[in-house]
Amino acid sequence: MAKQYYYLVAGLPNISLDDSKIAVGPEQFRQEAKEQLSKKDYTYLELLHLPSDMQNLLHVLYKEDRRDSEGIYSHEYWQDYIDYIRDNLDNSNLACPAEFQAIPEFVRVSIKKTLSLEELPAKDSVNKELLSQFFRFTAEHKNPFLRAWFEMERYIRNILSAINGRNHKVPFAQYLIGDDELVFQLSSSHAADFGLGKELPIFDNVMRIWEQNDILHRERGYDVYKGKWIDEQNFFNYFNIDRILGYYSMLRIIDRWIRADAELGRQVFQDTIDRLENSFSFPEDFNIKIKQK
Repeated sequence: MAKQYYYLVAGLPNISLDDSKIAVGPEQFRQEAKEQLSKKDYTYLELLHLPSDMQNLLHVLYKEDRRDSEGIYSHEYWQDYIDYIRDNLDNSNLACPAEFQAIPEFVRVSIKKTLSLEELPAKDSVNKELLSQFFRFTAEHKNPFLRAWFEMERYIRNILSAINGRNHKVPFAQYLIGDDELVFQLSSSHAADFGLGKELPIFDNVMRIWEQNDILHRERGYDVYKGKWIDEQNFFNYFNIDRILGYYSMLRIIDRWIRADAELGRQVFQDTIDRLENSFSFPEDFNIKIKQK
């Protein structure tokens, strides 16, 4: 049975996507949660940041003066990680330092493969390899929330790649992640809805958000959708790690909009809510998988 965190959950402040202030930010939340979560459950919290951290790893590897603020590891951390992998090329028996043991093995394998080449390959190809391995890793994860969350993230990523690619008349199949029915439909169907509209509720929801003219409303709409998804996913979770992961995911969304522009974020949110209220179609037992033929 999953560990229950009664004290931690009971003490969480109520939060809402239209908040213009939050009592505890994501970084402080992680610090406090680290003291109360088991070591394994805390790694689940950090895993939510790994896509951003992988981007920062690539920024360092390709010597780009950029940083994804959603990442939790510093430039220096990733430089040391790259140095460790380079040393590992010469000594395969080199033990992994303790500070890098939280990084999943597929990251080390992918970066080691990249560094073993005479020249660095194109960044896009390395990025896709990392993302493909990441989504394969999370699809097999033991935690139900993380499995479902990153499946949703992959679906949204692929759907938007296909919609934008078709809209701008550029090849997009190469950017799709995964080898499931969704990817097959997106890359092969010539139908307006890629043959997915009635079989995949998330497609219809994402498409309606994308059709909004204002790009800011689009971005807000995706986050509104994710907020609704979290509520639905955790409806029967009360004090377990899934409830905490959902809360933290919502907190990150709110914090991102507050940092962007508190007043603008609130105004755009309310307008988005007015447009999308009661428009999302969630199945009774929420499942974004394509129905079997």
